Amino acid sequence: MQRMETRHRPANRDIGRAESTTPNKGSMGVAELVFIGVGGIIGAGFFLGAGLPIRTAGPSVLIAFVLGAIVTAQVIGALSTLAVADPQKGSFVAHSRKYLGEYAGFLQGWTYYITSVLTISSEAVAMSIFTRMWLPHVATWITASLYALVIVAINAFGIKNFGRIESLMSVLKIAALVGFIVFIGYLLIFGAGRGALAAQGSFVRGGSFFPHGATGMFQSMLIVIFAYAGIGVFATAAPEMKNPKGIDKAAWITVITLAVLYIASIALLITVMPWRAMSTTSSPFVDALRHTGVPILGEILNGIILVASFSVMAGAVFSANQILENLGESRDAPRFVSRVSANGTSYWSLLVTTVGIGVTIAVSYMLPSNVYNFLISASSFLTFLYWFVILWTFLSWRKKNGRKQLRVSSLAFGQPVMPILTMAFVVFLTVYAFLQKDQRLGFYAFVALAIVISLLYAVTSAKRGRREQA
Repeated sequence: MQRMETRHRPANRDIGRAESTTPNKGSMGVAELVFIGVGGIIGAGFFLGAGLPIRTAGPSVLIAFVLGAIVTAQVIGALSTLAVADPQKGSFVAHSRKYLGEYAGFLQGWTYYITSVLTISSEAVAMSIFTRMWLPHVATWITASLYALVIVAINAFGIKNFGRIESLMSVLKIAALVGFIVFIGYLLIFGAGRGALAAQGSFVRGGSFFPHGATGMFQSMLIVIFAYAGIGVFATAAPEMKNPKGIDKAAWITVITLAVLYIASIALLITVMPWRAMSTTSSPFVDALRHTGVPILGEILNGIILVASFSVMAGAVFSANQILENLGESRDAPRFVSRVSANGTSYWSLLVTTVGIGVTIAVSYMLPSNVYNFLISASSFLTFLYWFVILWTFLSWRKKNGRKQLRVSSLAFGQPVMPILTMAFVVFLTVYAFLQKDQRLGFYAFVALAIVISLLYAVTSAKRGRREQA
């Protein structure tokens, strides 16, 4: 994966304030970009958190995952279109600044950065919960902090050819889901299932597809969107493509792979296990395998998830640092975060990211609500915001190009109507989630962060104006 192998190469990482800048041509192929996209999106969070939307929506959670795939397709379609039509250093942050203005770029950069920090923290928490299977007496905050520090150390000191290691971890993670689907499917088809696995599934025993009505399905969407939220990694990696036209193909494969893996694995889960019995504190995938009569399979999956989840955290730390460095270079963040060492590493930005991760983990464990649910709730609201801005940027780009023959990604189907409907749907989900009591704390955190970002923009804009007048 080129993005990890080139991290020590000093570069002028202009976030896109100058409109004419274009990224250097990379050496990444379609397959590599797909592995970055799929491997960087599927994390420990999905393996751990799948039980929550299932409990919330019942079997109708499958529709939620389909809707999530459609929204994701529209967003990746917009990203792919802009990446090919107008290559910019800084990716979607640069495009937002160019087509919507300085505030949009500032908001997009900081929103994505904070979302990345929350993602890293939630992955660390999820991994600590998986570790509890083997170390039940060790406090989860200790293991969560340890995992976060390991990833920070990897980014600080680097590992030769770490891109290949990250690719291997992505393959392991994908193989784990495929293996789960094939194995459970085999047991069902050939009647080899035993005990609870074969008898108590939601589809086997019947019941309503919408046990909590449409309300439950829409309520689950906030958590479902989190499963797709890592598509920003795809966007930041796309400029490294050898042939930019291959981005659209990679985007299609990424969306289809995600949708198939998510929907097939969830469908099997609710076939072999009662949706009401899905755990929200342990992995339902591990629980299902432990009911097959071969409990060692659950242990193996648990270990694979732990190892492979480092790919999501490593990618998120790297992307967060890149965005923060770029914000510093464009004076949307303190300039010191953009200082790069002789080997191309910005230790200041890494230090700020480390502090942010530590504060997030510490604060979340002090809250009375479930720590993991809070992290993914706040992160999902921020994801809604930067997805909305991406779609708005795409529409603005389309409008400014007028009647020109525009090459638009086939994933951005139905445009301009579908992007507008998708934006409206994102707003609807945001409002709907706010009305749910257990998701309101995450919404308040999101609003507070948005206000802070806006105030920071006002301050930095005033300082920039004074410098220009001097």
